[in-house]
Amino acid sequence: MRQLAEWKVGTSYRFSDSSGLEQIKRAGLNCIELVLHGQDWLNNFEALAKQFTDIVHEAARLDIEVWSVHLPFADPWDVSCLDAELRKMIIDNQYRMLQLAESWGVGIAVLHPSFEPIPEEDRPERMAVCQEALHTLAQLAKNLNIRVAVECLPRTCLGNTSDEILQLIESTSELLVCCDVNHLLHESAEKFINKVGSRIGTVHMSDYDGIDERHWLPGKGIVEWDKVLNALTKQGYQGPFMFEVRNGVPEELKSCWEGLNRQTV
Repeated sequence: MRQLAEWKVGTSYRFSDSSGLEQIKRAGLNCIELVLHGQDWLNNFEALAKQFTDIVHEAARLDIEVWSVHLPFADPWDVSCLDAELRKMIIDNQYRMLQLAESWGVGIAVLHPSFEPIPEEDRPERMAVCQEALHTLAQLAKNLNIRVAVECLPRTCLGNTSDEILQLIESTSELLVCCDVNHLLHESAEKFINKVGSRIGTVHMSDYDGIDERHWLPGKGIVEWDKVLNALTKQGYQGPFMFEVRNGVPEELKSCWEGLNRQTV
């Protein structure tokens, strides 16, 4: 039988979340992923950097680890952009975000390998461009004490299967993977985990219906959580169980985690 996982338990945290850090602490969660997406970093970098630095300091005061950051995404941040000049600017902007996160002592930065939609006829070129861009960003990050974790994505996005994720990271050993089980529309989470293996550096945990991402509380959808936890344990995963649940309430997340462990021990 699977031993009780000794992972830390955390949740994604947005600047606008109604649940504050003190509520997260009281609930017994001990780490967060700080979501940088959703803010206009391109035009308000200095002001936002100060606001988020204050959040990091407050988390430290409460003894909550900022395990990871979620880098901005969407078109202005898409490293698979086919325009070479624009892509260089995007990589530079993402690197600036990595520098900021590293100044906070954060060790992992989650990055979306593309935005969407991506026409099928453009996919091979976009994959090649993305692979090169990720390699460039990872090489820049060698100067920092932070690693990029490429997130698996749904629908027409790049990295929507284990094969594509492995293709994107195969030439760059510094790159890790963020396994978002709610994004996997073409294979089971346990198959993805067993195929990607030790390259998984962090996770996003929520449930769905298998049709599209939903970010439901685990247990509300089709994910077979005993298989997911056993696969992660088998592959030697050492990171936290990081919830990424829409409108997640910290107390419910903690209770959900305890229930998952009772079911799988």
